[in-house]
Amino acid sequence: MDWRERVAAYLHERLPSAESVAVGRVGAMPAGASNETAAVDLLVTCGGTTTTVPLVLRPQRRDGILAPYDVERQYRVMRALKRTAVPVPTVAWLERDAGVLGAPFFFMHRLSAETLPLFWYGGGSPRLMAAARALAAVHRVDWRPAGLGFLLPPGADESAPPSPLLCELALWDVRAERMGVARHPVLVALRAYLVANEPPDARHALIHGDPNPGNYLFRGDAVVAVVDWELGSIGDPRSDLGFYAALMSVFGGWPSDDGHSVLSYAYEEATGAPLTHLPYYAAWGLYRMAVVMSGWGWGYGGLDSLAGRLSHLLGPGWAG
Repeated sequence: MDWRERVAAYLHERLPSAESVAVGRVGAMPAGASNETAAVDLLVTCGGTTTTVPLVLRPQRRDGILAPYDVERQYRVMRALKRTAVPVPTVAWLERDAGVLGAPFFFMHRLSAETLPLFWYGGGSPRLMAAARALAAVHRVDWRPAGLGFLLPPGADESAPPSPLLCELALWDVRAERMGVARHPVLVALRAYLVANEPPDARHALIHGDPNPGNYLFRGDAVVAVVDWELGSIGDPRSDLGFYAALMSVFGGWPSDDGHSVLSYAYEEATGAPLTHLPYYAAWGLYRMAVVMSGWGWGYGGLDSLAGRLSHLLGPGWAG
């Protein structure tokens, strides 16, 4: 029995009133640097009529640049967000047992929409503003009553969680250890700086983790879904803007000496409030980018080059 037959049998058990369930067309989907997705057409026959149900299959990777992966975590985030103003695809089935496909997985409904490349260039785009408004909606989610407290570090008290930075660092420390870069002198110094200098106005909010244009689905100029929640966490909203600024400074040619990017400018316009302490959050973004890039073989030479970028953001004496 190949995997299509196993999936069809699995889903038929969950749709017992169907006369038959089969897997039709399967195709690759536009994906980021880390996740794995497949477009699957589910053929469900009831009363002699066959209906095609468009789905996305998301299996859990065993290894990769953002390991450890956890598809149940992503599933739970999107399920919780369905009760909020944040548009997300509807999740269908979660399977924790690796016996069906060799790894845990979940299905979600597939939307007919358009994805974009990795970078925004230039301000004023209606789609850029729509993405900024969608990101602001993510940050406005009242995460405790939404049932998103599970995103805190294990054992954390929802009523008195660790600082926003420490909430995020819990998983990034694990990733840095897995990549073998946790003890690199630049990252050790940067981590210490970040912990010692977290802005006093930092607040706990739901963050997406990687708000690049490819993680928004568009119909025309409207965002119909925010996807790829594998880095979703509880942290400060500026963490999302800082990560995108760091992403652009590494790959997109944006110098980001003051921590700004086209997305942060659009976010300020969308929310009507200035963003403070962006150099700090861009530096935090560079910490995360260093961990990601080490998974792509950036090596110690690449990590050493971070010191220059950090001096532009934080000043030449940032490491003390």
